[in-house]
Amino acid sequence: MTALHDLIARFARIGATDDGGVCRLAGTARDKEARDLFLHEIADRGLVPRIDAIGNLFGVAMLAPASTDVVMTGSHLDSQPTGGRYDGVFGVLAGILAVEAVRERCRANPGAARRNLAVVNWTNEEGARFQPSLTGSSVFAGALSLKDAYACSDVEGVTLGEALAAIGYCGTTPLEHNPVRYVELHVEQGDRLEQAAADIAAVSGAWMTRKISVMFEGDYSHTGPMPMALRRDALRAAARAIEALYQEVARETAGAHASAGRISVYPNSPNVVAGRVRVWFEIRHEAEDVVSAISDRFLKRIARESGEIGVGISIAADERRAGTVLDPGGVTLVLSAAADLGFKAMTFKTITGHDALAIQKSVPSSLIFVPSEGGLSHNPREFTAPAALDKGYALLTEVLWRMVTAKA
Repeated sequence: MTALHDLIARFARIGATDDGGVCRLAGTARDKEARDLFLHEIADRGLVPRIDAIGNLFGVAMLAPASTDVVMTGSHLDSQPTGGRYDGVFGVLAGILAVEAVRERCRANPGAARRNLAVVNWTNEEGARFQPSLTGSSVFAGALSLKDAYACSDVEGVTLGEALAAIGYCGTTPLEHNPVRYVELHVEQGDRLEQAAADIAAVSGAWMTRKISVMFEGDYSHTGPMPMALRRDALRAAARAIEALYQEVARETAGAHASAGRISVYPNSPNVVAGRVRVWFEIRHEAEDVVSAISDRFLKRIARESGEIGVGISIAADERRAGTVLDPGGVTLVLSAAADLGFKAMTFKTITGHDALAIQKSVPSSLIFVPSEGGLSHNPREFTAPAALDKGYALLTEVLWRMVTAKA
């Protein structure tokens, strides 16, 4: 679909990097530019704009003015520092066009629509600059307070509330309709669809994730004269811990995924033994007991091994995201629509986090995947074939049509 591909290319120019990727962190000037363009696109299509206090942006199509109910679709426009052009933005832009297509279909079938329809861009899905991720959708679902969301700060001490105010996106016009369903279209960010030569995944739920931020406390000293045996090197302890995590995952032999994705070193000088280091770890698996077994064993091990070299540890943050079950009725509907369109579909759980998982806490939610080439994501080279994007758009349009016209 030419309009979809043109929109994706247009948004990819905002925050474009030299390697072909996109860097568009939440609350930055680039985020503002993308948000402004989003508002321009929904205004061009006659949708009603709404911006809530956490900066979630909505474009509402009044398909059934007598109804207070609304079906929502969308995703996010923010990216990772090493982002590609499809992650998140595909769901927002396909959502705009799908809302427009469903509205035209409703105009051709007067009285068919029983609910209204909205496209949404959720604030700070990625969590690259501000943690936790899924911020805007979590506030919308009532799982995170606005006060706590505003207080999230980046490495320079700027809060999310301050960043949103600086770009003019602390909104005052929340969505006034009653959300009854949410559908998110996304690239898979894995290779299961590709391996199965399938077109579509109706995602049934998500793996559990435990995110642990650990502080390693040693002592500062000169890297030259301080005797090796007397050093309390926090960076050495952190390095041991990173390897220990991989070893504990391998020891479990359960197919868990884990990483150490971020590290902060103080004073971060080449001539000073690091006295304080913070590392962000995460462990993911479908089964909660597997995640608990690995992470609990890991924490005991690094406390012991760090102590052996004179370094103490403390837990700066420990977030447990339980495995989520998405709306079973939505899975059935997606599979039925895919079959009617002649698409090969399958069902599995997502390993990654998505706004649909947060919204499911208050609104029945569905998540649709299209294939990612090589499973590559959070990488400038991420790629989904145009034909696959078109199939995702076609399916989203059909699913939304069925949701807004369903009798119950």
